[in-house]
Amino acid sequence: MIPGPRPATRPKEVVAAIDAGKTKFLAGVFTPDANELERCRIRVTTPRETVDALLAYLDGICERYSVVAIGLAVFGPLEVNPGLGDFGGIVGSSEPQWSGVNLPSMLTTRFHVPVLFDFDVNAAAIAEARNMTLPAEDFVYLSIGTGIGGTFHGPPGRTVPRTDPPQLGHMHLPREPDDGYPGSCRFHGACFQGLASGRALSGRWQRPTHELPAGHRAWDLEARYIARACANLLYSCSFTTVRMGAGISQIPGLVARANHYLRLFMNGFPENLWRGIADRNVIEVARTAPHSSLLGAALQAIEGTGLVFPPDRPAPGPAPSRTSFRIPN
Repeated sequence: MIPGPRPATRPKEVVAAIDAGKTKFLAGVFTPDANELERCRIRVTTPRETVDALLAYLDGICERYSVVAIGLAVFGPLEVNPGLGDFGGIVGSSEPQWSGVNLPSMLTTRFHVPVLFDFDVNAAAIAEARNMTLPAEDFVYLSIGTGIGGTFHGPPGRTVPRTDPPQLGHMHLPREPDDGYPGSCRFHGACFQGLASGRALSGRWQRPTHELPAGHRAWDLEARYIARACANLLYSCSFTTVRMGAGISQIPGLVARANHYLRLFMNGFPENLWRGIADRNVIEVARTAPHSSLLGAALQAIEGTGLVFPPDRPAPGPAPSRTSFRIPN
């Protein structure tokens, strides 16, 4: 657990934010205008050890700040029906040891403040939308890290799923001819997540992703899988941009290579869609990457958005929306 820098003065009120990922948890403290004061990184081991470390860090936060709400972004699937007893819990996850763990319930029981929670990709899309120059722009948010997930964000008036995000990581892709890897997904083997996630990269090349140099052929193969997935998204949804977040998005040159293959695979069809993308990059690195979900979790707590736990507890009142945020490294 690596704590961030301590603030010089104690703000009157803050929110705590948590990005609960599959290999690490990030937790931080944010002011009501969404400036981050400190952050802690917790390595995921067992659910019990990981949650204990998170609660210990939050105990310390509550001793130094007045925490009025907690925002939580968490990998899914989640139970989002407030009428069910396991509301807020992780259900049927690709991480079987986490199935049945209910983080919102644990946090509310411990700290007695509202917990505003959502899927990590929904939270990340909220953060990305707040940082866009043109707030009405529509986009697909695609998270490629240990796993792969995504969601849609559209301008006002366009119907976009909000709670249960689509399982974009489990779309089926054609296997590239030079790839013999069977896939890492425990449900589908060689789906998008099984072929292109951080876990798939490590399994295929038998080394952690951070040990794969920029010139390794792993990244050309990765770019092709990303491009094929993005072509599917453009053909099925006609969104204008794909914003790519999480750790894999930070690989130098990967997004440029994926855009090259996307144009190659689409081959000018259909003409009306092609006219809008032929001279620009459809795939972009998310402006808030790689910490989009943490910022989105903070915004949920500040603005009173997301799913509220317990379900009969009112959310905090909304704060003024912002278009840019300061996120320390």
